Formats: sequence, structure tokens, C-alpha cells
Amino acid sequence: MAYVELHCHSAFSFLDGASLPDELVAAALELGHEALALTDHNSVSGSMEFAVAAGALGLRPIHGAEIDLEPDDSRDGRHVTLLVEDATGWSSLCRLLTRAHAHTRDGRPGAPPSQAHVPLEAVLEHAEGLVCLSGCALRGVRDEPTSRRLLEAFGPDRLRIELQRPFLYGDRARNRRLEALARRLGVPCVATGNVHAHARSRAPLQDALVAVRLHATLDASEPERRGNFSHVLASPTAMAARFPEYPDAVAETARLAERLRFDLRSDLGYRYPGAEDAGAMRQLAELCDARLQGRYEGPRAGLREAATARLQEELRIIEALGLPGFFLLHHDMLELAREVAVEVRGPDTARALLPPGRGRGSSVSSIVCYLTGLSHVDPIANELLIGRFLNEELTSLPDIDLDFPRDIREQLIPRVHERYGRDRSALVAAFPTYRARGAIRELGKALGLPPGEIERVARGSEGWDSREVGKDIEAAFGGTARGRAGRWEWLAQLAAEAHGLPRHLSQHSGGMVVATRPLVDCCPIVPAAMEGRQIVQWDKDS
Repeated sequence: MAYVELHCHSAFSFLDGASLPDELVAAALELGHEALALTDHNSVSGSMEFAVAAGALGLRPIHGAEIDLEPDDSRDGRHVTLLVEDATGWSSLCRLLTRAHAHTRDGRPGAPPSQAHVPLEAVLEHAEGLVCLSGCALRGVRDEPTSRRLLEAFGPDRLRIELQRPFLYGDRARNRRLEALARRLGVPCVATGNVHAHARSRAPLQDALVAVRLHATLDASEPERRGNFSHVLASPTAMAARFPEYPDAVAETARLAERLRFDLRSDLGYRYPGAEDAGAMRQLAELCDARLQGRYEGPRAGLREAATARLQEELRIIEALGLPGFFLLHHDMLELAREVAVEVRGPDTARALLPPGRGRGSSVSSIVCYLTGLSHVDPIANELLIGRFLNEELTSLPDIDLDFPRDIREQLIPRVHERYGRDRSALVAAFPTYRARGAIRELGKALGLPPGEIERVARGSEGWDSREVGKDIEAAFGGTARGRAGRWEWLAQLAAEAHGLPRHLSQHSGGMVVATRPLVDCCPIVPAAMEGRQIVQWDKDS
């Protein structure tokens, strides 16, 4: 590998990156890359999506993040690029990101990554397992005193001075100064591209997203925008040609990439409560046996033999897959919800008799779910087959969704924190994406279109698919030429490209994750808008 891109942002660098992780993966392979690092701003929200897409297509993923440093009296806006070398490094990065977002709760779920930052001392404290790059051309760490502090924490083997060519005035002189700094420190330089889009066609959208983030028009935000295509993913050959004076910095990208072998899909180390309980199988079998008699008596006694055979088969598969604790965890959650339901609704109300949560989907075909209360559907009476939900060839956990009414959910969430520990439980994230009305209003403002006309188009839109904004514009202006030209045409194009891109981090209404060890070792935790809650930086499907 002649060059490996070690500094790349996806759309999970909210309102800055203009490409989804899978788009970056596909483009990287097409351009001839064998590996790629994802280093979003103060975030690893797209890392699992990136890892899955890369693994499926044959690209080796490298994980990291760009971390903003706390501003001081003399310097502000600085950041460093941190790359994960091993599982310890992933834990270090998650702890840093958790600290970076600890102060960002501002009355709404998920603050922009631009508001997150950590003191330099925190980076020095959590250096283990991480490789530190000095940061991008204009806002990286470039002074020798700070660089020497980084050198002391990371050592010469895990600190690199980052060289970039964004084709701006002073590029060559700045890189000469950085190379001289690297020589004084006794560490190598490494070339990076500071990628923010997977293709040149997305560069205008990236400019527009920067304007949206700054609450400004494209004209007013021009000094903050990149203004050329240097931030677009390029081929290894093109990147090597960008640094003809620094062949060692280009070669260092491949040498460094060889060390960065952390696999997020298998090395995360997550375990759910009960996963390692040696007595879980016996407990689950006893629970099911105790309830089978009551479920299959009277008119349904004739189904008992089939139910017993089905139960034994399911328990055999569950034991083979090592999942008894998984089912007991869901049962425990349901029993906790029953306690909350009695407290919230009162023991004597008719609603107290209603189940506090109901399973749905393929889990209703399981007799274990039926007997433990996770499902209200009898799979024997309804002749439901188990294979879709539970079989010996499963490569991931079976899906059991428990839906709790709002009156129960609001009280249940803090009770889950109490039961499993606040450091071991959190809500999962949701990522609101660009749809038609939001794209019209935000991108229209960035383009400097008249506010009244923007609102006219937005209110007339069906509100969902931003790829149809061109039709919304035509409808608003009656098919006149005005709706088909100039900045309105740009609005239609940019809105179509923004469709489905995540805009910010938010809070899922009820999805939670619980673990046997502190979640901060597995994934960053950010404050939620509602007091007493917290969110992990991944969505429910990660």
C-alpha cells in the first residue's frame, strides 16, 4: 500500500461531512484503497456502520476520531487526530469522547460536535492504545511546547506530525515548519487528506452544510469553507503526487496502517448481564417448566405434549448458542416493568391487569418467550415455526422487542439505571436525517433565497423525500421558469444529495443497552436533554 488515508470524515461529523460511511467505503475501493480510517469530529457514531460496510466489501477499516481541545487564553479551535491501535485504545477513545460531551447538554438531545472538547490533560491521561496525529493543517497542534507534552504521553512510536496540502496560501511553508518540528521531536511525519466527501460531486453540499452549521449563507461563510476539491477522497497515487517533497510521510501512512488492526465487530468486548452466569440455563428451564403446566391445562391440555417437545427443542438450541442469560435478561426487564406498572397505575385499577409490555415480530414464534411472558401469542396453538427467530445457525442475537406504554416507559428508564447501574445502562441514539422540509428551510437559507419563498415551498412540500424537492419548487411557483433556474435549481440538487444524511445526534424513545462492565469502555456516552438520562453514541441497529 503506497498511501492509506488516515484522516477522513463522514456525515457523522454532523453538518460537515457530506458522505455516508458506506459511500466512503465504496469510493475508496473504486479508487484503489486497501484500508481507510474514519475520524469523525468528536464522534464514533458512524464507526459500526463503517466497520460493517468495509468488512462486507473487503476494505480494512481503521477507527479513530478528531478530538477538539479545550480552548485557552492564547489558542483556541485546536484539535488532534486519534487512531485506535487495540481494544485498550478504543476504550481510551470512548472515555475521551464521553468527557468531551459531558458539558454539551443544552436543552435538546445531542449537542453539535463542534461544542464538544476536552482539556489537553485528558488526552495525555488517556493515551494508552492510541496513535496521535497532530491534527489538520489550519487547526492542528503546531507549537513545540504542546507537541512535547504529546510526545511525553504517546512516545515517539505513537506520535506523528500531520502534513496536509489543502492548496491554500502558505501550504508549503507550513509543511516545512512542521517537518522541522518533527525532526526536533524525533518523530516521523505522516501525510493525510482531511477528507470530507467521497466524490467531487458532493463538494458543493459540503460547503452548504458548513454554512448551515454556522447559521450563515454560503457567501458569508466563505472564509470557513474549503473552496476547492482538496477535501475529496482521492486515489493513493493522486495523494502520493500531492506530497512530492515528502515521500517518507506518504510511506508512513502504510506503515502506520499496518499496526492499526483493531476490529470493532469482534474486539468490542461487550457482554450483556447474565451472559456468563453458569446457572442461567437451569434457571430458565425451571422458569419455563413451572409455567408450562398452567398454560396448557383445561381446553388446551391436548397441546401439552407438543408444547413440551417444542420447549425441550428450544432450550437445547438456546443452550447450544449460549443464550439463556439473554432470555432471562428480557424476563427480568419485563418483571421490573410489572413493578413499575403497579406503582404508576395503582394495584386496584383495571389497567394494572394489562401487561406492561408486549413482544412482537418473530419472537412470538418462541414458546420460551410465551412461557416467560415476553410474548402473548401461543406458538403451539397457532402453529408457528421457530426457525426464523431461533436456530443453530444464528450469527447474531435473536431480536426480542418489548414495547412499553408511555406511562410505564417514563418511569421504567430510570429504574433500569438503578437496577443495572448508571455506568452500565443507557439509551441508544437516534440520528434524525434530512427530509424535504428541513432541507428546504436550511439549505434554502444557506443559498440566500428569500425567506418568504423558502417557507412557501416548505409548506407546500409533502415533507418526506428531499429527493422530490425539485417538484415541490415547481408546484410552489406554478411551473414557471423561476422555479427551475439559478439558486432554486441548486436547492433541488443539494436537497436530493442531503436526503438521508444524519443531521445531529438525538435520543431514541425507549431503546436501551445494558452491559456487565462500564459502557464507557465500549462506546461514548453523551448527556440527554432530560435530566437523569444518558445516550450511547450508536443507534439501536449497531
